[in-house]
Formats: sequence, C-alpha cells, structure tokens
Amino acid sequence: MTPWALFDDDGGRFGPMTDLRTFSEVRTGAATTLERLIRCWGPPRTRIVPESMAALVAERGGETAVGDRDTPVVLLNGRWRGRPPEAVPERGEAWLDAEGDLAIAHLGVEDLAAFERHRELPDSIRTSTEPAAGLYRRPWEVLEDLPDRLREDLETPPVDEAVRVEAISAERVGTHPISIDVRATIGRGVVLDATHGPIAISAGASIGHLSVLHGPVWVGPGSVVADRTQLKAATVVGPVCKVGGEIGATIFQGHANKVHDGHLGDSWIGEWANLGAGTTNSNLLNTYGEVSMRLEPDGPSERSGRTALGCLVGDHVKFAILVRIMTGSSFGTGSMVATTDPPRSVGRFRWLTARGESGYRLERFLETMATVQARRGVAAGPAYLDRLRALHEAGRADR
Repeated sequence: MTPWALFDDDGGRFGPMTDLRTFSEVRTGAATTLERLIRCWGPPRTRIVPESMAALVAERGGETAVGDRDTPVVLLNGRWRGRPPEAVPERGEAWLDAEGDLAIAHLGVEDLAAFERHRELPDSIRTSTEPAAGLYRRPWEVLEDLPDRLREDLETPPVDEAVRVEAISAERVGTHPISIDVRATIGRGVVLDATHGPIAISAGASIGHLSVLHGPVWVGPGSVVADRTQLKAATVVGPVCKVGGEIGATIFQGHANKVHDGHLGDSWIGEWANLGAGTTNSNLLNTYGEVSMRLEPDGPSERSGRTALGCLVGDHVKFAILVRIMTGSSFGTGSMVATTDPPRSVGRFRWLTARGESGYRLERFLETMATVQARRGVAAGPAYLDRLRALHEAGRADR
C-alpha cells in the first residue's frame, strides 16, 4: 500500500460533535474513521488538521508512520464516508466528491508539502468528480450509515483475537457472530440476539443480569451495561460508559453515563455527558414526518431526510432527572440542563432551569469537570483546557 496521510478540513456542520475532536476522531461505528483507516492501511505518515485543533490533536498523540519520506502519498479526507477506499487516484490526480470537496488525492512529496502550507491542492494536480468518493456533511448522515459501519467493524477480525471467545454464558439467538472478551463479565439471564447483526463485548465490559442485546451492538472496553437493560440494534457503547434503560441506534463516544431507566434512540452522545434518572428522548414525530434539526441556536433549521432522529449531546452536557428531550434536539458542549422541557437547540455552556437560561461560568464548569474526570482517573491537559476556554469565549461572543 502506498503511504498515506490524513487531513481534517472544516467542511460540513456537525454541531457540538466536533468541538473537541476532528471528524476523523468521532465514532462512526465501533471505530472512528481514523481507527478504521489505521486498521486497514497502518499509521498515516502525517495528519493535517485545522489550526484551531492542532494543539489538541498533538496533546492526544497518536501513532504516525516512520520511514522513507521521499515517496508519494495518498491523501485522504477525514470525513470519508464508507469503507476505506479500495482504489486510489493515479499520482498527480485528485478525486472530488459530488459537492466539489477534496476527498482523496495521490501526491508527490512537494505537492504534499504545498498542501500542508496552503490547505489547497497545487494547480498542477488534475481533479475529477468521483461519485464513489462520498464525504460526511451532517450528523444524521452518520446515524444513517451506522448499521452498516457497525456491522463492518464487528465483522473485521479483532486485533487481539486470542483473548476473544464465543459466547457461552448467555442465551444466544441468531446466526451472526457473537464474541465476548474473556475479561468481560456476563450476568445471569442475559440474551444476545444476533438475528440481524453481530455482537461484540470488549475487555473489562460488564453486562448486567437479565439484559437483552440486539445486534449489531458493540460494548466498548470498561463499559457497564446495567441490569435489565435493552440495547437495540445499531447501538455503540464507547469505552468506559455506564448505560441502562432502553437504548437503540445510538452512538456513545465514550466516558458517558445513561445508567438509569429512560429511552434514548437515534442519538449521538459526546464524552463526559450524563443523562439523569428518567431522562427520555423522542426520536419520532407524532406525524411520522421528516425531522428537522437546528445544530446551533442561531443556525438554520435543516431537513434531515429521516423520520427517526433523536438528539445530539455535546461533550460534558449534564441532564437532571426526568428531562424530556424533544425530537431533533441539539445540546452544545458544556451545557447544564435542569429543566423538564428544554428547547430543541441549546448553545454551548448554557445553564437551563425552570427559571430560565443563563451562561455557565467557566470556572464553575471546570471545577465540575475536574471532579467528574477524577472519578475515572482522568485529568484534562493544557491544550484541552485551552480549547474549552476558546469555545466558552466563542459562545459568549455569539450571545
């Protein structure tokens, strides 16, 4: 395989989901796009990211390839939609998606250096539109593709196959693959229904008594599924989450809690979010019509093309008990929602109660965040804190 490089642009609009990560780092199945590409192609030679995210990406680290730097490189957009491409352009060529955004290019060393400097292809590169070169542009497209991406991820042979075994301690239904890491814990009376897709339970995960999982489902490392939980098809429980109640067609990025009763469907939950007991979302209009969503309070209401669409919940959003989340809602990073009936679009760092809405003071937010993260042995780094401060300031400027 030709060496490759990854670039994350500012294309598309994804609301709060890309506030604290580039799009290639969001979970679009059991894996992120970046993880999926590394599994297929190995580490990228380099990653090109927006200036606003560079320090944060560097702080998180990540493996990059070493070796010959004088060979051509396949440059791939981090918003790539679908499996890793099986075919790539000829050297000196680039493929654009149907909207004219750069999807993939095959560049020489000097052309790659020019792209890194200017974030534009040199004039010498030949471009053409390639219908198969799709890119994500909105969050609901991720949810639309979730069943397929999840099946593909779970059917890919695991990296650490030696510690994975067939499910024997739970009732099995269906013929799709079921794998349980030997370091996972399975309670009594658990049903694993693989009729419509595979199921994978990772190292350190725990499935509570009498829970039912309908594939395709992935439960990530260290995550806890409470007793009597129903995980319906196309559910992704990222690493170190605690979930319970009724959940379906939803992505948990990781380090999030929804452990009590309540429904959550067709949604996307950021890191360090918490949904209080009894908090429930609607993912279907009473009219069974198309759902629209406003990603930002001052942004346009956009038609999703979907009749099932729940909510986007940014990182560090906290819900009180018994919150009713309406169909097609979006909650900005760092907001505190302590009102029963919140609006369908909430900005970043907002404090909502029955008395009204106000700003969430940064110092108070950071204190709460530090307490929450310390419970999981995590501490935010300087670049992460700087990014939160910039988002908070941007939110104040928007109001």
